[in-house]
Amino acid sequence: MVTIYLVRHGESTLNREGVLQSRDINVGPLTDRGRLEAFCAAMFLKDTAKGIRRIISSPLLRARETASIIASEIKAELTIDERVREVNMGRWELMKINDIGPEFLKYSRNPLKYPPPDGEYAESVLGRMVEAVNEVKEDTVVVSHYQPIASLIVHFMGSSLSNIYRIRVDTGSVSAVFKDDEWGDWRVLFVNIKPFNFLNCK
Repeated sequence: MVTIYLVRHGESTLNREGVLQSRDINVGPLTDRGRLEAFCAAMFLKDTAKGIRRIISSPLLRARETASIIASEIKAELTIDERVREVNMGRWELMKINDIGPEFLKYSRNPLKYPPPDGEYAESVLGRMVEAVNEVKEDTVVVSHYQPIASLIVHFMGSSLSNIYRIRVDTGSVSAVFKDDEWGDWRVLFVNIKPFNFLNCK
């Protein structure tokens, strides 16, 4: 059985400001809280996912920093994969969610029907994520972002991508999916465990 631990990056400066960002890979570093969230996730994985030798990370800075903290703690090799990066937000790039207003609410309620203007479709995000995880042959940590992680979860549960934002994927959280040996398909093990909230790593 192959298990993939899906870690959403720790809180970034852009998260704190409510800004959408998915293109420039070198902006939006982790906040102090975000670094601690990443460390707590690392402590959780160190205890829960013993023997992990590989971490795959989105190229965006907030994910790379999170992945580096985890890699350092669990002694795993870190590789970057463009396929697990955040959804392209198109014309909403670098806008505050509050400034987008009702249009973002429509998007969050049904991203299939209301994709970001000139942005990436939910089906595209899912397609590249599924391609990436299907290549994984051993237990692995994937450090990614809200929509890519949520896309995998709802897909593996047999739900519509319109439900992406009906689950929570907090910063610094760990979710997990596994390849069932008997049935040969991917299934969900757990969703949105946030070690920052309960581990004594602060």
